[in-house]
Amino acid sequence: GSHFNPPFTLAIYLCGGMELSMVAPYLACHLVGGVLGAVMAKVNLERENFAKAHGAAFALLQSDSEIGGAVFGELAMTCLVTMVVLLGAVNANTRSLLVPFMVGCTVIINILAGGDVSGTCLNPARAFGPAIVSNYWVYHWVYWVGPTAGGLIAAALVR
Repeated sequence: GSHFNPPFTLAIYLCGGMELSMVAPYLACHLVGGVLGAVMAKVNLERENFAKAHGAAFALLQSDSEIGGAVFGELAMTCLVTMVVLLGAVNANTRSLLVPFMVGCTVIINILAGGDVSGTCLNPARAFGPAIVSNYWVYHWVYWVGPTAGGLIAAALVR
């Protein structure tokens, strides 16, 4: 499949949609892809714009008081989109040709609902690349814990 998100990969594996031998290569490719994307952004953006945006690393969180909401937001939003992927593309009983549209709509809704809370990352690989390239690690763990937990919860709910 064309999943490029570590929580999707874990959830798809846990729901029987891929072999264990493919999980590690997929996860490695997700992370490499995140870094390559961030490198391309750095090469193509003016230095000042790249620096202002911390290389697209998530710089929205500024204090410890925002952490709970951000982790919960990432968890809930990733759980929702992962469930759409699992039910629409992986589960043989509920598979749908409309899953690309459904995933896109779910991501749009997540961005509108959670953009101000956490930046709506939903993807640790997406956070990892910019963090590496810009060396910006403030609250980076939020974008691993929330989405990964959301993906695991989605897998548990679908199984």
